[in-house]
Amino acid sequence: MKERIRKKILLAPEEPGVYIFKDKGVPIYIGKAKILSNRLRSYLNPQTEKVLRIIEEADELETIVVMNEREAFILEANLIKKYRPKYNVRLKDTDFYPYIRISDDEIPYVEIVKRRSKEGTYFGPYTSVQFVKNLLEILQKIMGFRTCKSDLRRIKRPCFLYHLGRCTGPCIGNVESHEEAIRRLKEFLSGNMGEVFDYLKEKMETHSKMLDFENAAKYRDLLLNLSNVLESQGVVFEESISCDVLVHAHDLFVVLRVRNGYLVGKISFEMEGGNVEDFIREYYVSGRGDIPKTLILESDLDEMDYSSLGFEYVGPPRSTTEEDLLEKAKKNLENELKMRGLRKEALEELMKLLNMKDFPYRIEGIDISHLQGKYTVASLVVFEDGFPKKSDYRRYKIEQDHPDDYESIRTVVKRRYSKHPLPNLLFVDGGIGQVNAAVEALKEIGKDCPVVGLAKKEETVVFENREIKLPHDHPVLRLLVQIRDETHRFAVSYHRKRREKESLRSVLDSVPGIGPIRKKKLIEYFGSLENIRSASLEEIARVIGSAEIAKRILDAL
Repeated sequence: MKERIRKKILLAPEEPGVYIFKDKGVPIYIGKAKILSNRLRSYLNPQTEKVLRIIEEADELETIVVMNEREAFILEANLIKKYRPKYNVRLKDTDFYPYIRISDDEIPYVEIVKRRSKEGTYFGPYTSVQFVKNLLEILQKIMGFRTCKSDLRRIKRPCFLYHLGRCTGPCIGNVESHEEAIRRLKEFLSGNMGEVFDYLKEKMETHSKMLDFENAAKYRDLLLNLSNVLESQGVVFEESISCDVLVHAHDLFVVLRVRNGYLVGKISFEMEGGNVEDFIREYYVSGRGDIPKTLILESDLDEMDYSSLGFEYVGPPRSTTEEDLLEKAKKNLENELKMRGLRKEALEELMKLLNMKDFPYRIEGIDISHLQGKYTVASLVVFEDGFPKKSDYRRYKIEQDHPDDYESIRTVVKRRYSKHPLPNLLFVDGGIGQVNAAVEALKEIGKDCPVVGLAKKEETVVFENREIKLPHDHPVLRLLVQIRDETHRFAVSYHRKRREKESLRSVLDSVPGIGPIRKKKLIEYFGSLENIRSASLEEIARVIGSAEIAKRILDAL
Protein backbone atom coordinates (compact mmCIF):
# COMPACT_ATOMS: atom_id res chain seq x y z
CA MET A 1 0.00 0.00 0.00
CA LYS A 2 1.29 3.48 -0.92
CA GLU A 3 2.12 5.62 2.11
CA ARG A 4 -0.04 8.55 0.97
CA ILE A 5 -3.05 6.20 0.70
CA ARG A 6 -2.40 4.91 4.23
CA LYS A 7 -2.33 8.49 5.54
CA LYS A 8 -5.59 9.34 3.77
CA ILE A 9 -7.25 6.26 5.27
CA LEU A 10 -6.13 7.28 8.78
CA LEU A 11 -7.45 10.82 8.21
CA ALA A 12 -10.77 9.75 6.61
CA PRO A 13 -13.83 11.61 8.01
CA GLU A 14 -16.32 9.96 10.35
CA GLU A 15 -19.20 10.80 8.01
CA PRO A 16 -21.18 9.03 5.25
CA GLY A 17 -19.74 9.21 1.75
CA VAL A 18 -18.10 7.58 -1.23
CA TYR A 19 -14.46 6.55 -1.63
CA ILE A 20 -12.61 6.06 -4.93
CA PHE A 21 -9.37 4.10 -5.39
CA LYS A 22 -7.54 5.24 -8.53
CA ASP A 23 -4.60 4.08 -10.63
CA LYS A 24 -2.99 6.82 -12.74
CA GLY A 25 -6.14 8.91 -12.41
CA VAL A 26 -8.51 6.11 -13.50
CA PRO A 27 -11.00 4.77 -10.90
CA ILE A 28 -10.41 1.06 -10.26
CA TYR A 29 -12.85 0.68 -7.35
CA ILE A 30 -15.68 2.83 -6.00
CA GLY A 31 -17.42 2.12 -2.70
CA LYS A 32 -19.80 3.76 -0.23
CA ALA A 33 -19.86 3.82 3.54
CA LYS A 34 -22.12 4.91 6.37
CA ILE A 35 -18.94 6.02 8.17
CA LEU A 36 -15.99 6.49 5.82
CA SER A 37 -13.27 6.15 8.47
CA ASN A 38 -14.57 2.78 9.70
CA ARG A 39 -14.96 1.34 6.23
CA LEU A 40 -11.58 2.50 4.92
CA ARG A 41 -9.65 1.24 7.96
CA SER A 42 -10.66 -2.31 6.93
CA TYR A 43 -8.36 -1.84 3.93
CA LEU A 44 -5.35 -1.61 6.28
CA ASN A 45 -5.73 -5.35 6.96
CA PRO A 46 -7.03 -6.87 3.71
CA GLN A 47 -8.97 -10.10 4.20
CA THR A 48 -9.67 -10.99 0.55
CA GLU A 49 -7.61 -11.28 -2.62
CA LYS A 50 -9.77 -8.65 -4.31
CA VAL A 51 -9.09 -6.04 -1.60
CA LEU A 52 -5.38 -6.92 -1.71
CA ARG A 53 -5.27 -6.34 -5.49
CA ILE A 54 -7.07 -2.99 -5.12
CA ILE A 55 -4.65 -1.57 -2.55
CA GLU A 56 -1.63 -2.91 -4.44
CA GLU A 57 -2.67 -1.28 -7.73
CA ALA A 58 -4.10 1.98 -6.39
CA ASP A 59 -1.86 5.05 -6.29
CA GLU A 60 -4.54 7.52 -5.13
CA LEU A 61 -7.56 7.61 -2.83
CA GLU A 62 -10.35 10.18 -3.04
CA THR A 63 -13.30 10.60 -0.63
CA ILE A 64 -16.56 12.48 -1.16
CA VAL A 65 -18.63 13.34 1.93
CA VAL A 66 -22.45 13.45 1.59
CA MET A 67 -25.36 14.10 3.95
CA ASN A 68 -26.57 10.53 4.53
CA GLU A 69 -26.26 6.90 3.47
CA ARG A 70 -29.03 7.23 0.86
CA GLU A 71 -27.07 9.97 -0.95
CA ALA A 72 -23.94 7.81 -0.74
CA PHE A 73 -25.86 4.90 -2.27
CA ILE A 74 -27.06 6.97 -5.24
CA LEU A 75 -23.70 8.72 -5.78
CA GLU A 76 -21.86 5.39 -5.72
CA ALA A 77 -24.25 3.94 -8.32
CA ASN A 78 -23.91 6.95 -10.62
CA LEU A 79 -20.11 6.98 -10.39
CA ILE A 80 -19.91 3.24 -11.09
CA LYS A 81 -22.22 3.72 -14.08
CA LYS A 82 -19.99 6.53 -15.37
CA TYR A 83 -16.52 5.04 -14.84
CA ARG A 84 -17.13 1.26 -14.85
CA PRO A 85 -14.22 0.47 -12.45
CA LYS A 86 -12.71 -2.95 -13.07
CA TYR A 87 -12.96 -4.15 -9.47
CA ASN A 88 -16.56 -3.18 -8.86
CA VAL A 89 -19.21 -5.91 -8.88
CA ARG A 90 -20.98 -5.99 -12.23
CA LEU A 91 -24.06 -7.75 -13.45
CA LYS A 92 -23.52 -10.34 -16.13
CA ASP A 93 -26.56 -11.16 -18.27
CA THR A 94 -27.16 -14.89 -18.63
CA ASP A 95 -28.98 -14.13 -21.89
CA PHE A 96 -29.76 -11.24 -24.24
CA TYR A 97 -32.71 -9.07 -23.16
CA PRO A 98 -34.35 -6.39 -25.33
CA TYR A 99 -35.49 -2.92 -24.24
CA ILE A 100 -38.06 -0.47 -25.61
CA ARG A 101 -36.49 2.96 -26.09
CA ILE A 102 -38.38 6.24 -26.51
CA SER A 103 -35.90 8.75 -27.92
CA ASP A 104 -35.37 12.15 -26.34
CA ASP A 105 -35.92 14.01 -29.64
CA GLU A 106 -38.28 16.98 -29.70
CA ILE A 107 -40.71 14.63 -31.43
CA PRO A 108 -39.68 11.20 -30.03
CA TYR A 109 -39.65 7.93 -31.94
CA VAL A 110 -39.96 4.40 -30.49
CA GLU A 111 -37.57 1.50 -31.15
CA ILE A 112 -36.40 -1.87 -29.83
CA VAL A 113 -32.74 -1.90 -28.74
CA LYS A 114 -30.24 -4.44 -27.44
CA ARG A 115 -28.55 -2.20 -24.89
CA ARG A 116 -28.97 1.16 -23.17
CA SER A 117 -26.31 3.09 -25.08
CA LYS A 118 -28.21 6.26 -26.15
CA GLU A 119 -30.11 8.97 -24.34
CA GLY A 120 -33.84 8.40 -23.96
CA THR A 121 -36.49 6.73 -21.81
CA TYR A 122 -36.10 2.96 -21.52
CA PHE A 123 -38.56 0.26 -20.55
CA GLY A 124 -37.53 -3.31 -19.87
CA PRO A 125 -35.69 -5.53 -20.07
CA TYR A 126 -38.14 -8.01 -21.58
CA THR A 127 -37.71 -11.74 -22.02
CA SER A 128 -38.39 -12.05 -25.75
CA VAL A 129 -37.72 -9.88 -28.80
CA GLN A 130 -40.76 -11.35 -30.55
CA PHE A 131 -42.96 -10.48 -27.58
CA VAL A 132 -41.76 -6.85 -27.71
CA LYS A 133 -42.27 -6.66 -31.49
CA ASN A 134 -45.81 -7.99 -31.23
CA LEU A 135 -46.61 -5.71 -28.31
CA LEU A 136 -45.38 -2.56 -30.07
CA GLU A 137 -47.20 -3.48 -33.27
CA ILE A 138 -50.52 -3.67 -31.40
CA LEU A 139 -49.85 -0.55 -29.31
CA GLN A 140 -48.91 1.45 -32.41
CA LYS A 141 -52.24 0.56 -34.02
CA ILE A 142 -54.00 1.79 -30.87
CA MET A 143 -51.96 4.91 -30.07
CA GLY A 144 -50.28 6.02 -33.28
CA PHE A 145 -46.73 6.82 -32.08
CA ARG A 146 -44.01 7.06 -34.68
CA THR A 147 -41.32 4.43 -35.17
CA CYS A 148 -39.50 6.06 -38.09
CA LYS A 149 -36.18 7.84 -37.42
CA SER A 150 -36.50 10.32 -40.28
CA ASP A 151 -35.65 13.99 -39.93
CA LEU A 152 -39.20 15.36 -39.81
CA ARG A 153 -38.07 18.79 -41.09
CA ARG A 154 -37.38 17.23 -44.49
CA ILE A 155 -40.66 15.35 -44.84
CA LYS A 156 -43.27 16.98 -47.09
CA ARG A 157 -45.96 14.32 -47.02
CA PRO A 158 -46.92 11.59 -44.53
CA CYS A 159 -45.94 7.96 -45.03
CA PHE A 160 -48.26 4.97 -45.41
CA LEU A 161 -48.37 4.40 -41.65
CA TYR A 162 -50.31 7.66 -41.36
CA HIS A 163 -52.76 6.59 -44.06
CA LEU A 164 -53.14 3.20 -42.39
CA GLY A 165 -53.98 4.93 -39.10
CA ARG A 166 -50.85 3.68 -37.33
CA CYS A 167 -49.19 7.07 -36.85
CA THR A 168 -50.69 10.39 -35.76
CA GLY A 169 -48.55 12.21 -38.33
CA PRO A 170 -46.35 14.60 -36.33
CA CYS A 171 -44.47 15.19 -39.60
CA ILE A 172 -47.47 17.16 -40.92
CA GLY A 173 -48.10 19.13 -37.75
CA ASN A 174 -50.07 16.73 -35.53
CA VAL A 175 -47.58 17.21 -32.70
CA GLU A 176 -50.04 17.38 -29.79
CA SER A 177 -51.71 14.14 -30.85
CA HIS A 178 -48.30 12.48 -30.99
CA GLU A 179 -47.38 13.83 -27.53
CA GLU A 180 -50.56 12.23 -26.21
CA ALA A 181 -49.67 8.94 -27.93
CA ILE A 182 -46.22 8.95 -26.29
CA ARG A 183 -47.77 9.77 -22.89
CA ARG A 184 -50.18 6.84 -23.19
CA LEU A 185 -47.36 4.52 -24.27
CA LYS A 186 -45.22 5.49 -21.27
CA GLU A 187 -48.18 4.97 -18.95
CA PHE A 188 -48.87 1.54 -20.44
CA LEU A 189 -45.23 0.38 -20.28
CA SER A 190 -44.99 1.64 -16.69
CA GLY A 191 -47.72 -0.82 -15.76
CA ASN A 192 -50.80 1.43 -16.00
CA MET A 193 -52.49 -0.71 -18.68
CA GLY A 194 -56.07 -0.18 -17.53
CA GLU A 195 -56.46 3.09 -19.44
CA VAL A 196 -55.78 1.37 -22.78
CA PHE A 197 -58.04 -1.60 -22.06
CA ASP A 198 -60.84 0.76 -20.93
CA TYR A 199 -60.38 2.86 -24.07
CA LEU A 200 -60.71 -0.17 -26.37
CA LYS A 201 -63.77 -1.48 -24.51
CA GLU A 202 -65.43 1.93 -24.63
CA LYS A 203 -64.77 2.32 -28.38
CA MET A 204 -66.05 -1.18 -29.08
CA GLU A 205 -69.29 -0.59 -27.12
CA THR A 206 -69.85 2.90 -28.60
CA HIS A 207 -69.56 1.69 -32.21
CA SER A 208 -71.70 -1.33 -31.42
CA LYS A 209 -74.51 0.89 -30.06
CA MET A 210 -74.24 3.01 -33.22
CA LEU A 211 -74.65 -0.22 -35.27
CA ASP A 212 -71.21 0.48 -36.72
CA PHE A 213 -70.26 -3.16 -36.47
CA GLU A 214 -67.21 -2.90 -38.73
CA ASN A 215 -65.41 -0.47 -36.39
CA ALA A 216 -66.74 -2.29 -33.33
CA ALA A 217 -65.11 -5.46 -34.66
CA LYS A 218 -61.85 -3.56 -35.28
CA TYR A 219 -61.62 -2.48 -31.62
CA ARG A 220 -62.70 -5.93 -30.45
CA ASP A 221 -59.87 -7.50 -32.43
CA LEU A 222 -57.35 -4.99 -31.06
CA LEU A 223 -58.51 -5.78 -27.53
CA LEU A 224 -58.22 -9.54 -28.09
CA ASN A 225 -54.85 -9.26 -29.81
CA LEU A 226 -53.41 -7.12 -27.02
CA SER A 227 -54.65 -9.59 -24.39
CA ASN A 228 -53.25 -12.52 -26.38
CA VAL A 229 -49.82 -10.90 -26.75
CA LEU A 230 -49.60 -10.25 -23.01
CA GLU A 231 -50.94 -13.68 -22.12
CA SER A 232 -48.35 -15.30 -24.41
CA GLN A 233 -45.77 -14.72 -21.65
CA GLY A 234 -47.50 -17.45 -19.66
CA VAL A 235 -48.71 -15.92 -16.38
CA VAL A 236 -51.82 -13.83 -15.81
CA PHE A 237 -53.20 -12.86 -12.40
CA GLU A 238 -56.78 -11.88 -11.74
CA GLU A 239 -55.50 -9.06 -9.54
CA SER A 240 -54.04 -6.14 -11.54
CA ILE A 241 -50.73 -6.19 -9.73
CA SER A 242 -47.58 -4.39 -10.94
CA CYS A 243 -44.28 -5.22 -9.31
CA ASP A 244 -40.86 -6.82 -9.63
CA VAL A 245 -40.00 -9.94 -7.64
CA LEU A 246 -36.32 -10.49 -6.82
CA VAL A 247 -34.78 -13.72 -5.50
CA HIS A 248 -31.20 -14.89 -5.42
CA ALA A 249 -28.89 -17.72 -4.37
CA HIS A 250 -25.09 -17.66 -4.45
CA ASP A 251 -24.20 -15.33 -7.36
CA LEU A 252 -27.40 -15.85 -9.39
CA PHE A 253 -30.28 -13.33 -9.32
CA VAL A 254 -33.71 -13.83 -10.91
CA VAL A 255 -36.28 -11.07 -11.46
CA LEU A 256 -39.93 -11.56 -12.43
CA ARG A 257 -41.40 -8.39 -13.97
CA VAL A 258 -45.20 -8.21 -13.62
CA ARG A 259 -47.21 -5.31 -15.03
CA ASN A 260 -50.97 -4.96 -14.48
CA GLY A 261 -51.28 -8.67 -13.74
CA TYR A 262 -49.24 -9.84 -16.75
CA LEU A 263 -45.78 -11.36 -16.60
CA VAL A 264 -43.74 -9.32 -19.11
CA GLY A 265 -40.29 -10.66 -18.27
CA LYS A 266 -38.31 -13.33 -16.43
CA ILE A 267 -34.67 -12.37 -16.42
CA SER A 268 -31.58 -13.69 -14.70
CA PHE A 269 -28.16 -12.22 -13.98
CA GLU A 270 -24.92 -13.35 -12.42
CA MET A 271 -23.13 -11.14 -9.88
CA GLU A 272 -19.98 -12.48 -8.28
CA GLY A 273 -19.90 -11.72 -4.57
CA GLY A 274 -22.95 -9.46 -4.70
CA ASN A 275 -25.86 -9.13 -2.28
CA VAL A 276 -29.41 -7.80 -2.77
CA GLU A 277 -28.34 -4.20 -2.12
CA ASP A 278 -25.57 -4.53 -4.74
CA PHE A 279 -28.10 -5.87 -7.24
CA ILE A 280 -30.57 -3.03 -6.63
CA ARG A 281 -27.80 -0.52 -7.15
CA GLU A 282 -26.46 -2.19 -10.31
CA TYR A 283 -29.84 -3.02 -11.85
CA TYR A 284 -32.24 -0.26 -10.83
CA VAL A 285 -30.19 2.75 -9.70
CA SER A 286 -27.68 2.41 -12.54
CA GLY A 287 -30.52 2.20 -15.07
CA ARG A 288 -30.52 -1.45 -16.20
CA GLY A 289 -34.22 -1.86 -15.39
CA ASP A 290 -37.15 0.53 -15.01
CA ILE A 291 -38.18 1.05 -11.40
CA PRO A 292 -41.60 -0.36 -10.37
CA LYS A 293 -43.58 0.96 -7.42
CA THR A 294 -43.29 -2.39 -5.64
CA LEU A 295 -40.27 -4.66 -5.26
CA ILE A 296 -40.96 -7.98 -3.55
CA LEU A 297 -38.06 -9.66 -1.75
CA GLU A 298 -37.75 -12.74 0.43
CA SER A 299 -37.02 -10.60 3.51
CA ASP A 300 -36.67 -6.99 4.66
CA LEU A 301 -33.56 -4.99 3.85
CA ASP A 302 -31.82 -3.39 6.81
CA GLU A 303 -31.98 0.38 7.26
CA MET A 304 -31.84 1.53 3.64
CA ASP A 305 -34.77 3.71 2.52
CA TYR A 306 -35.51 3.20 -1.19
CA SER A 307 -38.51 5.53 -1.49
CA SER A 308 -36.37 8.35 -2.88
CA LEU A 309 -35.44 6.09 -5.81
CA GLY A 310 -39.09 5.74 -6.86
CA PHE A 311 -40.13 2.59 -4.97
CA GLU A 312 -43.23 2.81 -2.81
CA TYR A 313 -42.59 -0.54 -1.15
CA VAL A 314 -39.52 -2.79 -0.91
CA GLY A 315 -39.84 -5.91 1.21
CA PRO A 316 -41.49 -9.32 1.71
CA PRO A 317 -44.96 -10.27 0.35
CA ARG A 318 -48.02 -8.55 1.84
CA SER A 319 -50.73 -10.58 0.08
CA THR A 320 -51.37 -14.09 -1.20
CA THR A 321 -50.83 -12.89 -4.79
CA GLU A 322 -47.40 -11.50 -3.90
CA GLU A 323 -46.61 -14.75 -2.07
CA ASP A 324 -47.57 -16.74 -5.20
CA LEU A 325 -45.28 -14.56 -7.28
CA LEU A 326 -42.42 -15.06 -4.86
CA GLU A 327 -42.89 -18.84 -5.03
CA LYS A 328 -42.86 -18.71 -8.84
CA ALA A 329 -39.63 -16.68 -8.73
CA LYS A 330 -38.06 -19.24 -6.37
CA LYS A 331 -38.99 -22.12 -8.69
CA ASN A 332 -37.40 -20.29 -11.63
CA LEU A 333 -34.28 -19.73 -9.52
CA GLU A 334 -34.16 -23.44 -8.60
CA ASN A 335 -34.39 -24.40 -12.28
CA GLU A 336 -31.61 -21.98 -13.22
CA LEU A 337 -29.36 -23.33 -10.44
CA LYS A 338 -30.11 -26.92 -11.46
CA MET A 339 -29.15 -26.19 -15.06
CA ARG A 340 -25.94 -24.45 -13.95
CA GLY A 341 -25.04 -27.43 -11.80
CA LEU A 342 -25.48 -29.86 -14.68
CA ARG A 343 -23.37 -27.71 -16.96
CA LYS A 344 -20.59 -27.27 -14.41
CA GLU A 345 -20.42 -31.05 -13.97
CA ALA A 346 -20.24 -31.51 -17.76
CA LEU A 347 -17.52 -28.86 -18.17
CA GLU A 348 -15.39 -30.39 -15.43
CA GLU A 349 -15.74 -33.83 -17.05
CA LEU A 350 -14.87 -32.36 -20.46
CA MET A 351 -11.75 -30.76 -18.98
CA LYS A 352 -10.62 -34.16 -17.65
CA LEU A 353 -11.35 -36.00 -20.93
CA LEU A 354 -9.27 -33.56 -22.96
CA ASN A 355 -6.53 -33.14 -20.33
CA MET A 356 -7.08 -29.41 -20.59
CA LYS A 357 -5.00 -27.01 -18.50
CA ASP A 358 -7.73 -24.37 -18.36
CA PHE A 359 -11.38 -24.75 -17.40
CA PRO A 360 -13.49 -24.61 -20.63
CA TYR A 361 -15.34 -21.48 -19.56
CA ARG A 362 -15.69 -20.20 -23.14
CA ILE A 363 -16.46 -22.66 -25.93
CA GLU A 364 -16.93 -21.53 -29.53
CA GLY A 365 -18.67 -23.83 -32.01
CA ILE A 366 -18.48 -23.84 -35.82
CA ASP A 367 -20.77 -25.45 -38.40
CA ILE A 368 -20.94 -25.23 -42.20
CA SER A 369 -24.15 -25.18 -44.25
CA HIS A 370 -24.64 -25.18 -48.05
CA LEU A 371 -26.85 -26.48 -50.86
CA GLN A 372 -24.70 -28.64 -53.15
CA GLY A 373 -21.89 -26.13 -52.70
CA LYS A 374 -24.07 -23.06 -53.30
CA TYR A 375 -24.75 -20.28 -50.78
CA THR A 376 -22.13 -21.68 -48.38
CA VAL A 377 -22.23 -20.13 -44.90
CA ALA A 378 -20.63 -20.81 -41.53
CA SER A 379 -22.02 -20.20 -38.09
CA LEU A 380 -20.06 -19.47 -34.94
CA VAL A 381 -21.86 -19.81 -31.62
CA VAL A 382 -20.50 -19.05 -28.15
CA PHE A 383 -21.14 -20.80 -24.85
CA GLU A 384 -19.85 -19.25 -21.64
CA ASP A 385 -19.97 -21.33 -18.46
CA GLY A 386 -22.17 -23.79 -20.35
CA PHE A 387 -24.79 -21.23 -21.42
CA PRO A 388 -25.31 -19.73 -24.91
CA LYS A 389 -24.08 -16.15 -25.25
CA LYS A 390 -26.10 -15.07 -28.29
CA SER A 391 -24.74 -11.53 -28.39
CA ASP A 392 -21.37 -13.02 -29.44
CA TYR A 393 -22.75 -15.25 -32.23
CA ARG A 394 -21.30 -14.54 -35.67
CA ARG A 395 -22.09 -15.57 -39.27
CA TYR A 396 -19.68 -15.93 -42.20
CA LYS A 397 -20.36 -15.97 -45.91
CA ILE A 398 -18.01 -18.27 -47.84
CA GLU A 399 -17.49 -18.10 -51.59
CA GLN A 400 -16.37 -21.38 -53.19
CA ASP A 401 -16.80 -23.11 -56.54
CA HIS A 402 -17.52 -26.61 -55.21
CA PRO A 403 -18.58 -28.11 -51.84
CA ASP A 404 -15.62 -28.64 -49.49
CA ASP A 405 -16.47 -28.68 -45.77
CA TYR A 406 -12.84 -29.08 -44.72
CA GLU A 407 -11.71 -26.04 -46.68
CA SER A 408 -14.71 -24.07 -45.39
CA ILE A 409 -13.70 -24.87 -41.80
CA ARG A 410 -10.10 -23.87 -42.49
CA THR A 411 -11.32 -20.59 -44.00
CA VAL A 412 -13.56 -19.70 -41.05
CA VAL A 413 -10.99 -20.65 -38.40
CA LYS A 414 -8.31 -18.47 -40.04
CA ARG A 415 -10.70 -15.55 -40.56
CA ARG A 416 -11.96 -15.73 -37.00
CA TYR A 417 -8.79 -16.30 -35.00
CA SER A 418 -6.46 -14.11 -37.02
CA LYS A 419 -8.38 -11.19 -35.49
CA HIS A 420 -10.03 -12.54 -32.32
CA PRO A 421 -8.70 -14.26 -29.17
CA LEU A 422 -8.98 -18.02 -28.90
CA PRO A 423 -11.65 -19.65 -26.71
CA ASN A 424 -10.78 -22.22 -24.06
CA LEU A 425 -12.15 -24.88 -26.42
CA LEU A 426 -13.14 -24.94 -30.09
CA PHE A 427 -15.98 -27.24 -31.17
CA VAL A 428 -16.56 -28.25 -34.81
CA ASP A 429 -19.59 -30.13 -36.08
CA GLY A 430 -18.14 -33.29 -37.62
CA GLY A 431 -15.64 -36.11 -37.26
CA ILE A 432 -11.88 -36.49 -37.46
CA GLY A 433 -11.62 -34.73 -40.85
CA GLN A 434 -13.34 -31.57 -39.60
CA VAL A 435 -11.33 -31.58 -36.35
CA ASN A 436 -8.03 -31.94 -38.22
CA ALA A 437 -9.01 -29.14 -40.62
CA ALA A 438 -9.54 -26.80 -37.66
CA VAL A 439 -6.25 -27.86 -36.02
CA GLU A 440 -4.32 -27.32 -39.27
CA ALA A 441 -5.84 -23.86 -39.75
CA LEU A 442 -4.86 -22.84 -36.22
CA LYS A 443 -1.27 -24.02 -36.85
CA GLU A 444 -1.14 -22.00 -40.09
CA ILE A 445 -1.80 -18.78 -38.16
CA GLY A 446 0.54 -19.76 -35.34
CA LYS A 447 -2.08 -20.46 -32.70
CA ASP A 448 -3.04 -23.45 -30.58
CA CYS A 449 -6.29 -24.41 -28.88
CA PRO A 450 -7.99 -27.70 -27.89
CA VAL A 451 -10.43 -28.82 -30.61
CA VAL A 452 -13.28 -31.30 -30.21
CA GLY A 453 -15.84 -32.61 -32.68
CA LEU A 454 -18.97 -34.76 -32.63
CA ALA A 455 -19.40 -37.32 -35.41
CA LYS A 456 -23.12 -37.38 -36.27
CA LYS A 457 -23.63 -41.05 -37.09
CA GLU A 458 -23.03 -42.54 -33.64
CA GLU A 459 -22.49 -39.32 -31.64
CA THR A 460 -18.78 -40.16 -31.21
CA VAL A 461 -16.69 -37.54 -29.41
CA VAL A 462 -13.62 -36.81 -31.56
CA PHE A 463 -10.34 -35.21 -30.46
CA GLU A 464 -7.21 -34.57 -32.52
CA ASN A 465 -5.65 -37.96 -31.80
CA ARG A 466 -8.46 -40.14 -30.49
CA GLU A 467 -12.18 -40.89 -30.33
CA ILE A 468 -14.43 -41.65 -27.35
CA LYS A 469 -17.84 -43.29 -27.30
CA LEU A 470 -19.86 -42.02 -24.34
CA PRO A 471 -23.20 -43.25 -22.92
CA HIS A 472 -26.18 -41.29 -24.23
CA ASP A 473 -26.92 -39.88 -20.77
CA HIS A 474 -23.33 -38.75 -20.13
CA PRO A 475 -23.23 -35.02 -19.17
CA VAL A 476 -20.36 -34.28 -21.61
CA LEU A 477 -22.22 -35.83 -24.54
CA ARG A 478 -25.42 -33.95 -23.62
CA LEU A 479 -23.49 -30.67 -23.54
CA LEU A 480 -21.73 -31.31 -26.87
CA VAL A 481 -25.01 -32.32 -28.51
CA GLN A 482 -26.55 -29.06 -27.31
CA ILE A 483 -23.64 -27.05 -28.76
CA ARG A 484 -23.82 -29.07 -32.01
CA ASP A 485 -27.57 -28.51 -32.33
CA GLU A 486 -27.18 -24.79 -31.68
CA THR A 487 -24.40 -24.38 -34.28
CA HIS A 488 -26.49 -26.35 -36.78
CA ARG A 489 -29.64 -24.32 -36.07
CA PHE A 490 -27.79 -21.02 -36.45
CA ALA A 491 -26.00 -22.14 -39.64
CA VAL A 492 -29.15 -23.51 -41.29
CA SER A 493 -31.17 -20.40 -40.47
CA TYR A 494 -28.48 -18.15 -41.98
CA HIS A 495 -28.15 -20.40 -45.03
CA ARG A 496 -31.91 -20.30 -45.54
CA LYS A 497 -31.94 -16.52 -45.27
CA ARG A 498 -29.10 -16.18 -47.76
CA ARG A 499 -30.78 -18.58 -50.21
CA GLU A 500 -34.13 -16.77 -49.88
CA LYS A 501 -32.51 -13.36 -50.36
CA GLU A 502 -30.76 -14.56 -53.52
CA SER A 503 -34.10 -15.92 -54.82
CA LEU A 504 -35.80 -12.66 -53.89
CA ARG A 505 -33.13 -10.64 -55.70
CA SER A 506 -33.58 -12.66 -58.91
CA VAL A 507 -37.38 -12.18 -58.85
CA LEU A 508 -37.15 -8.45 -58.08
CA ASP A 509 -34.68 -7.93 -60.93
CA SER A 510 -37.48 -8.86 -63.34
CA VAL A 511 -39.97 -6.27 -61.98
CA PRO A 512 -40.00 -2.90 -63.83
CA GLY A 513 -39.46 0.03 -61.49
CA ILE A 514 -37.37 -1.89 -58.95
CA GLY A 515 -33.89 -0.43 -58.78
CA PRO A 516 -31.04 -1.07 -56.31
CA ILE A 517 -32.49 1.19 -53.57
CA ARG A 518 -36.00 -0.29 -53.62
CA LYS A 519 -34.59 -3.81 -53.91
CA LYS A 520 -32.45 -3.23 -50.82
CA LYS A 521 -35.44 -1.88 -48.87
CA LEU A 522 -37.59 -4.89 -49.78
CA ILE A 523 -34.87 -7.42 -48.93
CA GLU A 524 -34.09 -5.76 -45.59
CA TYR A 525 -37.76 -5.45 -44.62
CA PHE A 526 -39.21 -8.78 -45.83
CA GLY A 527 -36.16 -11.03 -46.18
CA SER A 528 -37.88 -13.72 -48.30
CA LEU A 529 -40.32 -14.34 -51.12
CA GLU A 530 -42.71 -16.04 -48.70
CA ASN A 531 -42.90 -12.94 -46.49
CA ILE A 532 -43.69 -10.74 -49.50
CA ARG A 533 -46.35 -13.17 -50.73
CA SER A 534 -48.09 -13.01 -47.35
CA ALA A 535 -47.83 -9.20 -47.12
CA SER A 536 -50.62 -6.84 -48.09
CA LEU A 537 -50.45 -4.44 -51.03
CA GLU A 538 -50.49 -1.54 -48.56
CA GLU A 539 -47.51 -2.88 -46.59
CA ILE A 540 -45.37 -3.40 -49.69
CA ALA A 541 -46.35 0.03 -50.98
CA ARG A 542 -45.38 1.59 -47.68
CA VAL A 543 -41.90 0.09 -47.90
CA ILE A 544 -41.15 1.22 -51.47
CA GLY A 545 -43.42 4.28 -51.66
CA SER A 546 -45.47 3.21 -54.69
CA ALA A 547 -48.77 1.29 -54.84
CA GLU A 548 -48.38 0.72 -58.60
CA ILE A 549 -45.00 -1.01 -58.28
CA ALA A 550 -46.25 -2.93 -55.23
CA LYS A 551 -49.00 -4.39 -57.44
CA ARG A 552 -46.40 -5.37 -60.07
CA ILE A 553 -44.41 -7.23 -57.39
CA LEU A 554 -47.43 -9.22 -56.22
CA ASP A 555 -48.32 -10.01 -59.84
CA ALA A 556 -44.76 -11.29 -60.42
CA LEU A 557 -45.08 -13.63 -57.46
